[in-house]
Amino acid sequence: MNPLAPPTKFASRVFMALAAIAGIFLTVGCGSNSNGTPNQNGFTNSNFSGTYVIAVSGTDINSQTESFFTIVGTIIADGNGNITGGTVDINDPNIGGVFPGQSLSKSTYSVNADGRATAQMITPQGTFGLDFVISSSSHGLVTRFDLNGTGSGTLDIQGSAPEGSLGALAFSLSGADVNQNPLGTVGSVVLNSSGEITTGVQDINDNTDSAGFTGLPLSGSLVLSSTTNGTAEFDSDFGSLLFDVWVIDSTHVKLIETDTSGLALSGDAFTQVTNFTAGQLVYTASGIDSNGSPIAVGGYVTTDVNGTLSAGLEDYNNAGVANTVSPFIANCNGVLAPFPGGRCQLITTAFTNGLQVNLQFAAYPFSGGVFLLENDSAGFLQGTAYNQTATAFNPPAGYALNLSGVNSDGVNEAEVDDIAQFNATTTAAPAVNATGVLDENSLLNGTPVQSLALSGTYAPDSPATGRGSFNVPSIRTAIGTLNLEYYVVNSSTVLFIEVDQAQLSSGIFDLQATPGNQGGQAMAQAAAQSHVSTIRPITRLRANKATNWGKK
Repeated sequence: MNPLAPPTKFASRVFMALAAIAGIFLTVGCGSNSNGTPNQNGFTNSNFSGTYVIAVSGTDINSQTESFFTIVGTIIADGNGNITGGTVDINDPNIGGVFPGQSLSKSTYSVNADGRATAQMITPQGTFGLDFVISSSSHGLVTRFDLNGTGSGTLDIQGSAPEGSLGALAFSLSGADVNQNPLGTVGSVVLNSSGEITTGVQDINDNTDSAGFTGLPLSGSLVLSSTTNGTAEFDSDFGSLLFDVWVIDSTHVKLIETDTSGLALSGDAFTQVTNFTAGQLVYTASGIDSNGSPIAVGGYVTTDVNGTLSAGLEDYNNAGVANTVSPFIANCNGVLAPFPGGRCQLITTAFTNGLQVNLQFAAYPFSGGVFLLENDSAGFLQGTAYNQTATAFNPPAGYALNLSGVNSDGVNEAEVDDIAQFNATTTAAPAVNATGVLDENSLLNGTPVQSLALSGTYAPDSPATGRGSFNVPSIRTAIGTLNLEYYVVNSSTVLFIEVDQAQLSSGIFDLQATPGNQGGQAMAQAAAQSHVSTIRPITRLRANKATNWGKK
């Protein structure tokens, strides 16, 4: 197969004036170019029922300004098309800052036969449109879908965790600083039964600057006030950060920043481990290089328990320039497992962001993989490597898709978020073997569009490594095509990055449980997905949105 399919040339488009959408809170369901037919897979409103933890982050637009926003909390669905309540925290400088504990008003939702759905979150701060796709009754992928912004995230059925039971956690949080530049942090905490941090360490990258923010001692607390939520305080030389904590289960919680520092961070914490899991890892990460150009990277690598990486393959897309590097290697700077504080300083050789090589990362292993944050002076990359347990798709089957990234018209850059559903068949490439429907919210395009016909081909590498390509040659999105490199994590989860010339993104495919088999199979899938259903770092641009694409 062609390692990286050649991207199509971008047709020039006009960037929508932000002033034209000032103050509008439009409901989901508008849009144009609707020409796709949903797969008849049997999903109904009844497949979305219960209390879900929702987490979505992206770009908010208000008058002629924009900012990073993040929302985390709960949304309650009755299985009959009604949102009956819920409570969310909103951190959005563009609408005035931090708004914790916002009660959701009653609204409605509608699930299509393919699992795609629309809903609204009506809060005292405004209405947020949602476009999502469910992979089972316990999990879904979501985009914000209105004219006031866009974003991506997850929906997970809420479980519980006994107070004082979380123990040791590794975390990854991403967002923006007070100047709306990218900000990310990874770290680990060990909690006593009262929720006090007895041991903690943290790495921070603020807009490609990690100087002085590497391996910081971390103190504070993470306390569950009930079995479903709580609060956290992380104190280090970087400052004191306050969070609300939302429980998914005893191994996984979501966090959202709630202080008044002007920072906006959210993300995930999982049960910490102090070594790598031997075998193959697959990974994706996104961010910017030292020039501010957007980047997405992905691939696979072999590891031992000490984090000694070998035979690595890396695909990258730097501002529309895609390439593949193989091999790369890395090690944890000579430190062997178990790592003190669960932290590894990962030193790479030949790993690149397309501009500079031999990047360094703070690496924090957790129960499903390794959180990664670039902590050198070469740029900002944040992402996750996952322990690989399968190397192929599972056709015939339905898949949920979500991506988040940026696209460009050669003058402006803007965020783009897609959700989709497709059915994968056993038809061999190069014949079409994936068909479905895609919905897109591109700030470059200006208007969300729904029900775009998706017809493409996926083709695995040979010999099978879990890597392959997924190509949609023509689709009525902002750039008119979709070219992905994918990496299989397990039997239900596939990561990918986009390698198009005018757009780059990272994302995920989730295997759908058929509605007629929402029992044991769905439970098994939920377990497999629980370590992958994170808030992926948005490819945050610098505050100056003038395009860096093609400027090296």
